[in-house]
Amino acid sequence: MTSEMSAPQFDGTPEERERIEQVLPREAPAAAAKPRKILVTTLNLRDGEPRRGHRSIGYANQALARMGAETGAFEPIFDNDVSRFGPGEIDRFDAVFFNNTTGVLFEDEELRRSLLAFVTGGGGVVGIHAAAATFCQYPRYDQWPAFGEMLGGYENGGHPWGADETIVIDVEDPQSPTNAAFAGERFEISDEVFQFKDHYSREKVRVLLRIDTDRTDTGPERRILPERRADMDLAMSWIRRYGDGRVFYTSFGHNPALFWDERILRHLLAGIQYAVGDLQADDTPRPKPS
Repeated sequence: MTSEMSAPQFDGTPEERERIEQVLPREAPAAAAKPRKILVTTLNLRDGEPRRGHRSIGYANQALARMGAETGAFEPIFDNDVSRFGPGEIDRFDAVFFNNTTGVLFEDEELRRSLLAFVTGGGGVVGIHAAAATFCQYPRYDQWPAFGEMLGGYENGGHPWGADETIVIDVEDPQSPTNAAFAGERFEISDEVFQFKDHYSREKVRVLLRIDTDRTDTGPERRILPERRADMDLAMSWIRRYGDGRVFYTSFGHNPALFWDERILRHLLAGIQYAVGDLQADDTPRPKPS
């Protein structure tokens, strides 16, 4: 496990670092009610052993470090020591950020109770991309169902679209301040896409962005889950209440290039501010628009 770092290791090129710098949000969409700290974990485990994980992890960390410094909206603490999730420790933070984490991060029941109590008591959770494959280990998705329930869904349907394929995104909730970066306009983007089955329900989450299935190839070769084929509900970002806490999840985050996409960084910053309680957004669940 790594110790606390104020600045994470970045393994990209100087040119890529500059690309991130050029598109950083310079102002947060909301003023911070108080100094905010978020715990950022990048743990990737398989059968209890560390693995490298997504190449984009370092790019996301670089963007978080610089967004926090530039806007003053939060201070990210990068630490993979799971003791941070324990009682008393986790309460030092306003939110926990699962940066492309995968696998069963810990089995200690006290730590699990502490994480859930943190969120139900008013803490925030942010997850990007592979966070939806956390606290489960393929091909099983039942090692800790409470995490999938809290996050709003487990990724257990593979990738209908690969990292370099273009998809069209519909801005389902154009009035939400978490979607201000998109100005209500559908857009094209390339990223690996997850689809959700277990724990995902429109009765529990408010979807912000979804794949526009009228403008994106959904042919049989895409191997879309039967459940999702039936409703063509392929959510990409959502927010939700969990007890008194707030959760923001986005499936974006596989491609390093997303972290020099100004729209995605603004969306991510707004989601973080929602999770810590500084950005007010309607998180009432609602059905998929007809």
